[in-house]
Amino acid sequence: MTSLQNGDEDSFIILGTSPGTSLDMKCNGIEAEELMSLDKEQMEEAMKDLSVEANMAFKAHFKLGDCPSPASMMVASTIITDDRSTEELQKRFGELLDENVILKETLKQNNESMKEQFLLIASCQEDMMKTHVLHKEKFDETKGLVEKLRQENKKLKTDIARLAESDAQSHVSSETGESVRSGKSGPLSQSGPLSQSGPLSQSGPTSQSGPSSALEFVTSPDDDTINKLTAQLELVEKQRRQVIVDNEKLSWQKESLEHIVDATSKERDDLKEKLKNAELLLSTKDTEHATELNKLRYTVQDLQAQLQSASNFTSISSEEVTKRDQLLRQLEDRVSSLQTELKTAQLKILDLEGVKLEFTKYKSGVSESVKIYKEQIQDLHIRLKEASTTVFQPVRFSISSESESTSSSEYASLTSNVKLYDKTLKHLSELLNTLTHGMSDSLVETFGLITSLHDYKLERVTAEQFKTSLAEVKQQMEKQHSTALNNIGQVRGTLSIFEGIFKDYNEVLKRSVSKPRVERQGGNVEALTAALVARGQELTMLTAELNKLKGEKDDTELLKAQMDLYKSDFEAERESREKMASEKENVLTDLRKMQKKNQELTQQLEEVRKINPAVYRSACSSSRSSTSRAPPTSPARAAPTRPASTQPATTGNMVFTCPKCMRFSCDQYKVMEDHFDFCLDDF
Repeated sequence: MTSLQNGDEDSFIILGTSPGTSLDMKCNGIEAEELMSLDKEQMEEAMKDLSVEANMAFKAHFKLGDCPSPASMMVASTIITDDRSTEELQKRFGELLDENVILKETLKQNNESMKEQFLLIASCQEDMMKTHVLHKEKFDETKGLVEKLRQENKKLKTDIARLAESDAQSHVSSETGESVRSGKSGPLSQSGPLSQSGPLSQSGPTSQSGPSSALEFVTSPDDDTINKLTAQLELVEKQRRQVIVDNEKLSWQKESLEHIVDATSKERDDLKEKLKNAELLLSTKDTEHATELNKLRYTVQDLQAQLQSASNFTSISSEEVTKRDQLLRQLEDRVSSLQTELKTAQLKILDLEGVKLEFTKYKSGVSESVKIYKEQIQDLHIRLKEASTTVFQPVRFSISSESESTSSSEYASLTSNVKLYDKTLKHLSELLNTLTHGMSDSLVETFGLITSLHDYKLERVTAEQFKTSLAEVKQQMEKQHSTALNNIGQVRGTLSIFEGIFKDYNEVLKRSVSKPRVERQGGNVEALTAALVARGQELTMLTAELNKLKGEKDDTELLKAQMDLYKSDFEAERESREKMASEKENVLTDLRKMQKKNQELTQQLEEVRKINPAVYRSACSSSRSSTSRAPPTSPARAAPTRPASTQPATTGNMVFTCPKCMRFSCDQYKVMEDHFDFCLDDF
């Protein structure tokens, strides 16, 4: 037992009791290989959706199947040829970034799994240490029990020796006689009964009561004492047998403990190997973490330098911050004003859409009137042809008959007047033809120009085409005005000529009544008078049409003024819209820049806070001190945030409709703006 105790003190078991079922499943090599194979299959299934290069990189990293080495993959992935375009390079760069992210994720997962395994090993080691302490306590208990049994065995041996001596003394006393028995009664009376003293009662020297020189004779013991001694011997034998049984039990327990110690030593060796592997992995991870820490230290130094520069910049640019806040306030005010202007512009667009509908109605009415005018012009052409056929033939015939029949001086003036009448009729017919054709052509041109102006109103024509069409309308109006004035003058001249002709004709009629020989030409004269009366009626109709055309000219001037007003309104609206769009783009770009800068600063602060919290606290304390030094800017910054927070609530309740197509409606302003831009581009 002492050798076992020394061996226990020399050897120190790191891990105690045999691990449980969970540790057996985790630490078993075969099951670990099965789990690795399952993980490989899952990883291969997950990598099927990736690109070829990413798949090869993952296979090289996790050593799955036939794959090149990671170094060759890294070299192959970093090779950039001149044949590739910028799009391919950007795509390759994106794939490399994705691979980097995936590698970071796998590294993180490996670190977490290693951490879990390390914690599991530590927990197993603690459990083994606890079981080892329990075994040690049990071993100490068994050791104390064995020592106690040894002492009891020694006591029993001494008791047996004393009993043997007492038996020998009893035999001697039986031989010496009764003299010694009388002397022996003193010591027996001193020792007392055996039932009280037990097997370890001391009889003392036989000559204590008597004198030392006297002879003492030992007498034979009683039957009672012999029976008591035999009973005590049987009891001692039973105790000896019990001690033997206990010794066998202890030896069996010792063997079982040795088996347990052997099993724990084997488990200790296995766990030592696993700890060595874990230490190797941890050493590699430590090297990697050391490199990462060095990189992070460099980044921390850079960030500290940036923080110092930023702190200097913030200390320098407090005025710039106030200016920026003022500019943001101005931009927000400008955005609110632009939104109000946009609402007014939308209302104005709705009004213009109503005007547009009225204009389309007016255009349809004008087109119908143009059709009516064209039909009237065609009727006038037909009537002019009929009048020319009915009027000019009798005149020519009368002139020829008169030229053949008469040659006297009375009819010289008459023939001259008739010739003048013929010429004036021809001139008047040509004038009327040109007038009707010119008026019809001018009406067609003016209505075509008005339709082009309407196209500009509908945004089908550019501003330059609109200006040219307006100039053409102006020229056409001036031309019509001048031609109308010329035609009116010519018609007045012809009317004055006709008045003279009518006077001469009346005189001729008077003479023809007095002279009977002119009676046979009366039929021609009556036809001529009928033609003249019809022509006079046509002239009155033409004058009425001229007056009507003058009224339409006034209407066209009014339309021209209205179109100018529409043009000015539309150009102002377009300019305001373009200005609003440009200002909005500028505001959005400024906001995006500010948001991006804010995100970058927050990311830098988060990195600094993670890496070096002391620098973060110092920066926060300095920023708080700077804000406490400049309190007037805080309400100014808080003031513009209120309308920004209330603005989505107000716009969320409104429903915007597209002013272009009047079909699309949405409660989000951004979606409405995108749809409106699409409508404008499509148009």
